[in-house]
Amino acid sequence: MKTVNAIAAFVNKYLIYIMILLMIVSYFFPQPFLWIPARTTNLLSIIMFCMGMTLNFDAFKMVVVQPKAFILGVIFQFTISPLVAYGLAQLFGLSSGLIIGFVLLGSVSGGTASNVMTFIGKGDVALTVSMTTISTLLATVVTPFLTFILAGKYTHISFVQMLLSVLQMVLVPIVLGVIVHKLIAKYIEQWLQTFVLVSSVSILLIVAGTVAKNGSVIVQSGLILILLVLLHNLIGYGAGYGLSRLLGVSAKQARSIMFQLGMKNTGLAISLATAHFATIPAAVTPAAVGMVIHQITGPILANLVAKKEGKVYESNNFFTKLYYRYRRL
Repeated sequence: MKTVNAIAAFVNKYLIYIMILLMIVSYFFPQPFLWIPARTTNLLSIIMFCMGMTLNFDAFKMVVVQPKAFILGVIFQFTISPLVAYGLAQLFGLSSGLIIGFVLLGSVSGGTASNVMTFIGKGDVALTVSMTTISTLLATVVTPFLTFILAGKYTHISFVQMLLSVLQMVLVPIVLGVIVHKLIAKYIEQWLQTFVLVSSVSILLIVAGTVAKNGSVIVQSGLILILLVLLHNLIGYGAGYGLSRLLGVSAKQARSIMFQLGMKNTGLAISLATAHFATIPAAVTPAAVGMVIHQITGPILANLVAKKEGKVYESNNFFTKLYYRYRRL
């Protein structure tokens, strides 16, 4: 168990480095990773199961304790984010495949990485955990609906089939995880790092498989796609914090909403694109690019906020160190 905990700590600490290394290797040597895309939905289900294993009553308490901040955060995720994604794609005249991918990226729930960034950025961790949990459950219905409404004119989208696949990939594994958690509640702490490790490895495999299969499409999409995904990410941060404050939410809670809106569940977007738009390679690209960008901007923003609050998180993230080195020049 000590060995597993040590490996989990190492992977968690250097996740972004491992991710970038895997992306490079899988791009130049795709063959060993081409088995992964066909199993992306299974890997996402494993991630959701691990999420369910870590849930308890505290994950839902903010619905009652802080209903205003919670409701605003969830509404923003499923209104501002998809509409901004759709608007940017239309404004810059992206291809239909990229529009579908952007809508998917904007329509999924907040990612679990937002919980970590909220902790680093001195936000309300209990609130962001509640939002991640509930929005992930809501995404089983809302994400297929938004994708059908916003992207249905670009290709045939079966709302029912997408709904069933999200239920299978997300809801069922989470429910099973919660049940297993209850059955082994007294042993859960000693297995927690194992779940974290399995979840991290699953994310890394999804990234490697996505790049191996769609690397050429990602490269061909060019700088404009990277800039648009980055812009969508930054608008999410800005709108999440700014609108929350305008509507009377505390600064601490607004930071939680900020990270929820900026950092999306790119794994779910990639899985849905792979499962339902396999004949449109470009559809997976925005989420694949977003998966990397969120891992860069999230730690930088979290550390900026922490520094402003007077307590800097000692991050080992390369991009955070690079940013501060540039600031000192």
